[in-house]
Amino acid sequence: MFCGECGTQNPDTNQFCKNCGKPLRRPQPVPVTQQAAAQPAFYSPQPDTAPVIKAAPVSVPQVAASPETKVIQKLSWVGILSLIISLASWLIYPIILGMLAVLTGIFGIYAARKAGTKIPVSALIGIVIGLLAIILNFFWLEIFPPPQTLPPVK
Repeated sequence: MFCGECGTQNPDTNQFCKNCGKPLRRPQPVPVTQQAAAQPAFYSPQPDTAPVIKAAPVSVPQVAASPETKVIQKLSWVGILSLIISLASWLIYPIILGMLAVLTGIFGIYAARKAGTKIPVSALIGIVIGLLAIILNFFWLEIFPPPQTLPPVK
């Protein structure tokens, strides 16, 4: 609370100014109904300072989303689907599911770019994991050769 005479800041519990000793004036609470009628909604006076005028809230008209935008917003889950398919490609049908993961990941990125949103990280990870599953399947026997057969025991 500021002193109305000298402008010194005082704790709210003080009844007199610690600098000049004058009694501090406490603002009287105004009932809500009188306060709303007495002051406009955009004006907020502050004690012993210059009044601050706040801008009235401006309502922004809502633009209806086009049907194309709604379809793209519904397709935001495609990146997650790509990630799930790519993880499944490590268990069964690595070439088929790996290709499907890469294609859904590319479609997820395309849909995000068209909608103007961020590129989904899950789609990128799905593409990489799907490609790794395909590559590993092609070179499996070169990376992990079959064990050498032992001669029969006599």
